[in-house]
Amino acid sequence: MSESNTARPAGATSKTSGGNSAYHNFNNDFLHVADLNERRRLALAEVDKAPFGWYHVRACVVAGVGFFTDSYDIFTASLLTLMLGIVYYPGVGKMPTNSDNAIKLATSAGTVVGQLGFGFLADVVGRKKMYGLELIVIIFATIGQALTSGSPSCDIIGLIIFWRVIMGIGIGGDYPLSSIITSE
Repeated sequence: MSESNTARPAGATSKTSGGNSAYHNFNNDFLHVADLNERRRLALAEVDKAPFGWYHVRACVVAGVGFFTDSYDIFTASLLTLMLGIVYYPGVGKMPTNSDNAIKLATSAGTVVGQLGFGFLADVVGRKKMYGLELIVIIFATIGQALTSGSPSCDIIGLIIFWRVIMGIGIGGDYPLSSIITSE
């Protein structure tokens, strides 16, 4: 008998997506329960009974490494502005205050956009897909910053700000997704 023809109690819903060898969708185990609160309570009780294993350790380590690289990328801004001041402003040895502040704030501005954007997309598309995408954005932006150099047609400060905003968007996406993955 096909799934659409299966008799369900009044108020019961169809199966939700999700579940593979690493993640079991407990919500589907309790489709016969009509009360949503009771279904949620039963699913959470099953999750609470799950034994601690290497999967939990791996998830925490992956999220922890993600948070470490995020903080490293954010806190290198002051070191970056110091080095740019020495290289591109040799007489003074220091960047102008406006440029210094713009580089330091670019990542934070991107982080806000990334948290909202990736959080919404993770709800719509799925956390696993968005987690991989935000990591690619962070890697791409970090490589872009490393390969950026000044030229007569482009200002180095503008290029660095651009790549820092892109990196901030990726970092902003990592915050909610790493937290959710670790808590699950």
